[in-house]
Amino acid sequence: MKKKKESRWRREQKQRKKKLSLRAIKWALVFILLIFLGGIAWQMTRFFKDSVWDGRSRLNLVLYAEPISLASLDTSSQTISFLVIPDGTYIEAAGGYGPCRVEKIYPLGELEDRGIELLAASFETYFGLPVDGWLRVEEEWRLDETKRLFSGSISLVFKDQSRTNLSYWDLTRLWLMVNRTRGHKIETVNLGETTVAEEFTLPDGTKARKVDSQRIGRIMSNLFTDERLRQEDLAIAVMNASGETGLAADAARLVTNIGGRLVEVGDWPEKLEDCQIKTTAATKKSYTSQKLANIFNCQFGADLEGGERWDLLVVLGGSDW
Repeated sequence: MKKKKESRWRREQKQRKKKLSLRAIKWALVFILLIFLGGIAWQMTRFFKDSVWDGRSRLNLVLYAEPISLASLDTSSQTISFLVIPDGTYIEAAGGYGPCRVEKIYPLGELEDRGIELLAASFETYFGLPVDGWLRVEEEWRLDETKRLFSGSISLVFKDQSRTNLSYWDLTRLWLMVNRTRGHKIETVNLGETTVAEEFTLPDGTKARKVDSQRIGRIMSNLFTDERLRQEDLAIAVMNASGETGLAADAARLVTNIGGRLVEVGDWPEKLEDCQIKTTAATKKSYTSQKLANIFNCQFGADLEGGERWDLLVVLGGSDW
């Protein structure tokens, strides 16, 4: 029996439905692709978000481990330095808490939900060193396996971002640098074995150490000098415009510890609320000016006039550092 021929109208309806189905599939695929690309973009944003390190300048970290340490990575010389602060070492805690055993500062800060931040701030002011970040490792730190433990700690922290203030991008670059740094370019100094830490006996008979904050400058300079800053060798002046006694002296100690050539420290004739950094036209974009502006949270002011013996002037205000 001869099959009945399909009408033209039905053929057109089927073709129209087919086109509509293909169009729907096309838009569905586009939608899925946009979601996929959006997910990648979100992950990339998360990866780079809140990065604290440019990957070029020296990076200083507090390692909350056992014992607590300061780590510093210098990309220009491809070196890593560690300063180990043994338990029982008394330093001045930030925030007006006074002298405190180093291992007690973190628990003290936890009373205000800022344990590691208090520890980092205490190290920065007491040792005269800009602290860029921190890792909360919480494991025994064996001095003979520093590189392996540091690399492993970074991997551990990468899985738990609550253990650091570094971004995923920071951690990635940090891990890569640690693993390609040769053993002879890693230096570890135990503060308890130096002459700047003096042992004394507490009333209960236990032993403790006190660090001579004046004599430790040489150790800090040896371990934490920023080679790029030192090589620029700019003449730096630090002035206090805050009215707070000793602020310029503390800032000057920090500048010296990281390799800056300090030529003058003093008081500014007028009081300022915010930090200003003044440069010459030639030094405004220098590594040194950018580094110090970041450390002291400074805004760039008017250029220096000719005739000064400074290349760069930091004027500290009342709300800085």
